[in-house]
Amino acid sequence: MKYLTFISFLIMLASCALNVDKEKAQKLTQSYLEDVKNGNYNSINQYYTSSFNESEPLEKKIEKFNRLKEVMGAIQSYELISTKENKDADKGINELELKYKVKCEKLTVEETFLVVNDEGKEKIMFQNIENAK
Repeated sequence: MKYLTFISFLIMLASCALNVDKEKAQKLTQSYLEDVKNGNYNSINQYYTSSFNESEPLEKKIEKFNRLKEVMGAIQSYELISTKENKDADKGINELELKYKVKCEKLTVEETFLVVNDEGKEKIMFQNIENAK
């Protein structure tokens, strides 16, 4: 019986640890957008999960940011338009989806971020940019 209680406690503890703090996730994505707006790409890895950073080196990310800036122009402003919490019991993760309307010099885009709790801190796990409708 003690073993079962201990296992239940561990499951409860793990599920709490995986929750994403909405306020921290918003601060994270807004800081990210500010750094991109100001061209501060050298410290951009701090915003992403460790697995995301392992999949692509910083130099590649900087190249992509420069190409995006050529196409879209510099970020002028951004506005949070929605947040949605997604719980995936199969994968054992909770994620927060944040969508921003981002006005750039040449066009307006909708930028979507999936933020998860990665090693105790909110980090961007996925990001998508598409033309605003």
